[in-house]
Amino acid sequence: MWPLVRQARYLGRYREIAQVLVGYGFGALVEQLGLLSLLSLPRRVVLRVPSPPPLGTAARLREALVALGPTFVKLGQMLSTRPDLLPPEFVNELSKLQDTVPPFPAEVAIELIETSLGQPLAQSFAAFEHEPLAAASLGQVHAARLHDGTEVVVKVQRPDIAGRIQTDLAILADLAALAQERLPFAQQYDLVELAWEFAVTLRAELDYRREARNAERFRLLFGQNEKIYIPKIYWEYSDSNVLTIERLYGVKINDRAALEAQGIDHAALARNCVELILVEIFTHGFFHSDPHPGNFFAMPGAVLGVVDYGQVGTLERPITQAMLLLLAAVTERDTAGVVRALERLGLVQRREVTPQLRRDLERFTDGFVDRPLCEISARETVNELLSLLRRHRIRLPGPLALLLKALVMMEGVGLQIDPKLDVFGIARPYVQQALVEGFSPAALSAQALQRMRDLSEIAGELPLQSIELLQRLNAGEVRLQTDERQLRRVASALVEASNRLVLGLVLAAQIVVMGAAIITMGVAGWSGLLPTTFLVVGLIVTAVTTLMLVVALVRPHD
Repeated sequence: MWPLVRQARYLGRYREIAQVLVGYGFGALVEQLGLLSLLSLPRRVVLRVPSPPPLGTAARLREALVALGPTFVKLGQMLSTRPDLLPPEFVNELSKLQDTVPPFPAEVAIELIETSLGQPLAQSFAAFEHEPLAAASLGQVHAARLHDGTEVVVKVQRPDIAGRIQTDLAILADLAALAQERLPFAQQYDLVELAWEFAVTLRAELDYRREARNAERFRLLFGQNEKIYIPKIYWEYSDSNVLTIERLYGVKINDRAALEAQGIDHAALARNCVELILVEIFTHGFFHSDPHPGNFFAMPGAVLGVVDYGQVGTLERPITQAMLLLLAAVTERDTAGVVRALERLGLVQRREVTPQLRRDLERFTDGFVDRPLCEISARETVNELLSLLRRHRIRLPGPLALLLKALVMMEGVGLQIDPKLDVFGIARPYVQQALVEGFSPAALSAQALQRMRDLSEIAGELPLQSIELLQRLNAGEVRLQTDERQLRRVASALVEASNRLVLGLVLAAQIVVMGAAIITMGVAGWSGLLPTTFLVVGLIVTAVTTLMLVVALVRPHD
């Protein structure tokens, strides 16, 4: 349903968006969405607009997004990270979107800083450069110096940008709902969810305090890493619209001439780039999701200085383990293992695995046969996998899409520095260590305990849910229609399910208890005949109890 209140409130912006899309040759899309009638635009508007520029559809989309402003540029950049959703030509074109715009006046920046910090500029900084170092769609950066002599950079948000972005995000939410309702191809994807994910990400970028917390977390995680340097945040000169951070001096990592002039080891620097993303993924589960060359500096000793923490991603341990299993299955040509890994990643369900998908997965894994790892490109591997997922309309979760983008970008940065970079060779020890840690007895015990808790919660909720169902049946809110044979089948199925649940709970409890006893004996250093006898007796009692339970449960019931 079209939100009439919002339509009236943002009518001018709706019209502007519709006219820009029409002007770049997307009039049919505007008409399909129903914007012509909803915005009271006559159909002749579509017909009288001059022909679109002589560009392909993907290039015209990129130009249209630029014309629509910062929110849509950010949208295009986000879509360029989703090759699971868009064909390669669109991904390539949207990857060209640059987040650079003309700077706004320094006087405006100074006024914003003074308002945000609540004091005159001279009280905060001993020196402040009026000419910005860089300008982007959300803000711009000025060099400055604190009163103690520390060189810093001050990031200032553009005036009124937050309000404009909030308007555009509200409209994008409406357009996503309209597209999902009216466009056949859009029904394949949850566009409303995608619009929501994009809105959450962009709103987070608008809050510089969040970026500061991200930077501090990275600084804490890499504080002991001599290969990586994270700048310091100066909280007393920062808030949601202003961010003051230590200034890094170094060479842009893709400036080969400058690297050679500084005598920086190319191979060591490239290796540090790859190791950064590997440590982020497999050690910390927290990664920099926008690793383009502009965010990295080569410092003396091939130390990698990293800036801009507006875009980050987090990975839960089960996702990391599933990725490890996927990598192992691919290298071993284990199609069944690939399917299991995809299930763990939440990409497919077992009932959705078609013969065509299995066939394509076999072809994908065959591509790694008899190929040395040093000849395999992360970009090539990711692109082939994403092409396969797109062909079968399998959508990646947002964090996983960000991660794959970061992997490919970081490999690209490393290869620019050292074309002989062996990404998989560098990754091997990190993967092996992660496998050891992820599937160690301690980790498996923790997983078993968590599953035991989950089963306990389910068992505790079953009586309450049963009572609620009976109350609703008694009140006539739920009606069941069945004959006697169907009722017997249902009853039999319920009994069997209950038996299995009870058996699983008892077995899990006994396994956990015996495992804990063994671990306790090992930790406490108990040995000798008496502890061993107790352990053997315990095992015999467990086995007999389990056997009696199994016999009781599988005995036919009337």
